[in-house]
Amino acid sequence: MNYFTISSLLIFITSVVIGLVIFIKGKNRSLSRVWLLFCLAVAIWGIGGYNISICSSKVKAIHWWRISTCGIILIPVFYYHFVNILIESKNKNFLRFVYILTSLFIGICFLKEDFIGELRFVFDQFYWPYWWGRKSVLFLFFFLFYYGFLLLFTFYKLTYLYFSSSGFKRNQFKYFIIGSLVGWIGGESNFLPTFGLNFYPVFNIFIAIYTGIFAYAIVKYRLMDITVAITRTSIFIAVYSLVLGIPFFLAFGWQESLQRVIGDKWWLAPLITSTVLATAGPFIYLYIQRRAENALFQEQKRYQSTLRQASIGMGRIKDLNRLVNLIVHIVTRTVRLEHSIIYLYDKNSGDFSYAASRSRQVRFHPQQVINGKSFLVKYLSQWHNPILYDEIKQRTQDYGDRTLAHLEQELHDLEASLVIPSFIEDKLQSLIVLGEKVSRKPFTNDDLDVFTILANQSALAIENALFYDDMKQTHEQLFKAEKMATIGTMADGLSHQINNRLHALGFIAGDVLDTISLKRDLPMSEELREVFVDVEHALTRIQDNVTKGGEIVRGLLKYTRKGEEGFTAVELDKLIDAAIEMTQFKIKAGAMTVIREYGNEIPKIKGNFTQLQEVFFNLIDNAFDAMAQRRAELQEEGFKSIIKVNAKYEGGKFIDITVTDNGIGIKDDDKNKLFTPFFTTKVSSKKGTGLGLYVIRKLIEENHGGKVYYVSKYGEGTVAHIKLEAIT
Repeated sequence: MNYFTISSLLIFITSVVIGLVIFIKGKNRSLSRVWLLFCLAVAIWGIGGYNISICSSKVKAIHWWRISTCGIILIPVFYYHFVNILIESKNKNFLRFVYILTSLFIGICFLKEDFIGELRFVFDQFYWPYWWGRKSVLFLFFFLFYYGFLLLFTFYKLTYLYFSSSGFKRNQFKYFIIGSLVGWIGGESNFLPTFGLNFYPVFNIFIAIYTGIFAYAIVKYRLMDITVAITRTSIFIAVYSLVLGIPFFLAFGWQESLQRVIGDKWWLAPLITSTVLATAGPFIYLYIQRRAENALFQEQKRYQSTLRQASIGMGRIKDLNRLVNLIVHIVTRTVRLEHSIIYLYDKNSGDFSYAASRSRQVRFHPQQVINGKSFLVKYLSQWHNPILYDEIKQRTQDYGDRTLAHLEQELHDLEASLVIPSFIEDKLQSLIVLGEKVSRKPFTNDDLDVFTILANQSALAIENALFYDDMKQTHEQLFKAEKMATIGTMADGLSHQINNRLHALGFIAGDVLDTISLKRDLPMSEELREVFVDVEHALTRIQDNVTKGGEIVRGLLKYTRKGEEGFTAVELDKLIDAAIEMTQFKIKAGAMTVIREYGNEIPKIKGNFTQLQEVFFNLIDNAFDAMAQRRAELQEEGFKSIIKVNAKYEGGKFIDITVTDNGIGIKDDDKNKLFTPFFTTKVSSKKGTGLGLYVIRKLIEENHGGKVYYVSKYGEGTVAHIKLEAIT
C-alpha cells in the first residue's frame, strides 16, 4: 500500500459520503442532484485509482484505467453543470452539446483501445497511461477541451460572479473559487506522468479536499470567512506538525545520539517531549489562532467594541427622536453600511412606523410602514433571531417555500441585508434594518451577536424614552385638566357676570324700543321713519340674541352635568335653523350653502336644545373654516362652499346624522388628536381654541349618550357622524 492507494481510497469514501449527505439534505433540489452525480464521478476516479495502485497485472490496470477515465471525463462536465445551476444560467444549448460530446468520449474510451495511450510502470508502484506512446489525438482533444477550456470557462464564470455579487453570495462564491483551485491542482497534476513528466501524484488528495470545500459552501448558510478557515487550518497543521514531528524526529533521527548521552533509557526523551508538547499544544494553537485572528479582524473587532460601548450608553438618552437617530448614525458610520433604518411599533395601528434612518446615498427613500401582519413581523415574532436576506434567498431557492418567498420579497423591498428584532418581554418593539457593508463583506456570527446585544440594549433605551414621553404627555394633560377645572370653577362667576351684561343689554334695548313705540305716531319724514324701522328691527334682534345668549350660558354650565335635566323633544330642522342663525354673526350671508337631505319622517331627537345648538354651531363653524382654508390653499376655479346635512332613521334607538363639507379635510397624522383639548387643525391657532370638538364629544357622548366621529380625506372633505337618541 502506497500514498496513491491511501489518497484514492479517501477520495472514494469522502466523495460518496459527502455526495449522499448533501443529496439527502436537499433531494428535491436540482443542485443537490447534480452535486451527487459530480461526487459519484469523483468516486469513480477514487475507486479506480485505488485498484490501479494495487494492480500487479497490466491487463487489470488497463481495465481499471478505462473505468477511472469515465470518472475523469464526467468530473468537469458535472462541475460545469453544477456551477451553471449555482449561477442560475439560462443558456442550456452549450450544456446539451457538452453532454452529447461526453457520451461520445465515454463510448470511445471503452471501444477504442488506444484512447488512453500505452501503460508504463512508474515510481516502482503502479501502471500509468503514457500519451507519447501512441499520441492519441482524441485524448489530446479531450484533455484540452475538458481540462483546459471547460474548467477555465467555468472558473471564469465563478470569478466574474464573485466580483459582481455581495454579502452571503460573494462569500459562497469565494469558497467555490478556492475549492476549484484546489481541485484543479489535484486533477491537473495527475496528468503530468501521462505526458511524460514523472511527477508523483502527491496532490491527488486535493481532490478529496476539493469536494469537502464545495460541500461546506453548499451546506453552510451563515459562512465563516474563508480566510479564517484557511488560517485556522494552517495554524493547526503547523502546531501539530511540531507537536507530533519533534518526538518522532527525536525517536528516529537522534536515537544513536540519545543512546550515547542517556543510555538504554533514551526513549524517555521522546516520550517526555511528546507529553509536554501534547499538553502545551492546544494552548499554543489557541494563542497563535487568537493573535492571527485579531490581526485579520482588527477592523471588525474595532467596530464591534464601539457598538458594545454605544449600547451601554443608550439608556441615558431620554429623547426618543435623538435616541433613534443616534443609533442609526453610530451603526451606519461604525460598521460602514450603505444604510440603516429603525421602525418602531405603533400601538394604535399595530404596524411598525419609520422612526429614523441614515444612508450614504443622496437620494434614499425608506419604506414608511411595515405592516404588523407581514411575513417579516410574523417570522421575527416566532423565531426571535436576526434575519439575513441572502440566507432567506438561498433557502427559498432550496426549498421553494411560498412563505420564504414572500419573506424574501419583503426584505428586498426594504433593501435589507440584515434585520435585527428588539424585544421587550417577548413583545416585538422595534426593527433595525441594515443595508450591505460598503466592503461587500458578509455579516459574521460575531457581528450578529454584537447586533443582538445592541438591539436588546436599544429596546430598553427606547422603552425608557417612550416612558419618559408618556410621562411628559401625562403631565401636560394634567396641567390642561387643571386649567379646565379652573375654568369650571370660574364658570358660575363668569356666567353671572355675562348674564348681568346680557340683561343690561336687554333692558337698554327694551327701553329704546318702548321709546320708539311711543314716538312712532309723531310726524316725521319717510327717511326718518325708515331709520326708525331699521333701528327697531336691530334692537329686536339684540333682544332675541340676548335671550339666546343667556340660554347658551346656562347650557354651557349644564354640559358637564349628566342626566335628563333640560331634555325635550327637539326637531332637527329647527335645530339646524338655530345653529345657522348663530353662524350669521361670523359668516356673511351667501358665503356658504347648507343643503338639507332629510324628510319630515325623521323623528324628534331626545336632547337639550341649547346644548345641541352649540354642537351643530361648532360643526358648521369648523366646516366653514375648512372650506375657507381649501379655497385659500388650492385656489380652485369656481369652488363653492357646500355643507350637506343628512339624517337617517331605520328604526331602533338612534338617528344617524351626518354633516358633510367639501373643505380641506383632516391630515392622517391629526385624526387621532381631534378630540384632544386645546388641539386645533385650523391654519392659525388664533382662529381656534382647540376646545370645540372636545366640547362636542362631551355634549354628545356624555350628556346625550350618543356617538360622534369623523371620516375625512385630506384635500377632499370631511364627514361628521353623529348618533342621537330618537323619540318614537
